[in-house]
Amino acid sequence: MFYWLLGILVLTEGASFFAKRRSFVFKKLFIGAIILVFGLLVFQALAQYQVWSGNALSRYLIPPYQSIAYFLKYSFTHFFENYLISLIAGILFLWLADSLNNRHQKRFFEEGEPYLGALAVFVMGQPLWLVYFIAVMSFGVLGTIFLKFRAKTRNSRFPFYYFWIPVAIIIMIIDKVWPRL
Repeated sequence: MFYWLLGILVLTEGASFFAKRRSFVFKKLFIGAIILVFGLLVFQALAQYQVWSGNALSRYLIPPYQSIAYFLKYSFTHFFENYLISLIAGILFLWLADSLNNRHQKRFFEEGEPYLGALAVFVMGQPLWLVYFIAVMSFGVLGTIFLKFRAKTRNSRFPFYYFWIPVAIIIMIIDKVWPRL
């Protein structure tokens, strides 16, 4: 699953260079990532069912020996729950970013940028999206402080556009190299 998610992020990063701030491209990438990730999760759940049905001991965990509700609950908690939570967080971020941006005359985010953030939050999964969001905000604050000292103006704005996906890629690789205990 890691390589699929990393591939989604690399594809999105490449698209961000070629589709300069075209939100419809990022919207399609976001929806495509949702479909791909949940398709992979369904595949993992079906593979788990096949493994359990082929084993002499674990076949007692699936019908006709157990209710299908047991397998569905197991699949939900082991495969779907983390990405469902991060999808909700990504959609919430997208909604908040769009509404704040529209309320303040597009001052905070560039076109398509909320979709980049939402896609990265979703792909990170639960609980890694929290670490990701803190890291992106830290880069943004440091960049804004640096820009204010260099430009010596009040109206200078540090764009997050180029940080959403690279920070996600870095955090995913760090998480793969140094897994959580």
